[in-house]
Amino acid sequence: MKRHTIIAVFPSRGSLIDAVERVKALDYLKIKHSAVIVKADDGETVVLEDDISVSEGSIAGGTLGSLMGALGIAGLGAFLLPGVGPIIAIGAGALLGGLIGGATGGLTASLIDLGIKDDQLDELAGHLSAGRVAMVLDAEAEVDVLGRLQQDLQPFEAEITTP
Repeated sequence: MKRHTIIAVFPSRGSLIDAVERVKALDYLKIKHSAVIVKADDGETVVLEDDISVSEGSIAGGTLGSLMGALGIAGLGAFLLPGVGPIIAIGAGALLGGLIGGATGGLTASLIDLGIKDDQLDELAGHLSAGRVAMVLDAEAEVDVLGRLQQDLQPFEAEITTP
């Protein structure tokens, strides 16, 4: 199977929604990753993708790290400390765990790329006409996918291209 990056530009959101069901039903195309780019009439652009951003990785890593740090310090017997000692020890463990987890989660998310590059999506969003919608697919297929996909999406007035 050959890997393809396919861009389908639709005249409206409604035609995109109908076309998604058609694309999911195609047996000759195996979708690995996807993204949708919407450009409103006022020029505002929204990109929805299945990739994990650096900030999402940092938040997830920081949350898990702070929880594990707090539980780890509590498990070491922080409650045996007199006065406010347990609160300080558990808080310090949560802070340290959150910092380490956030850095690790952010680094991991930046190293993992699920197929479609963010700069490609940003560039495509810049070229997209106002009021239009684009679907970007990272897929595998054994056939000449562009011609066949153009025929399958013809009722939805899609323009099929590659980057």
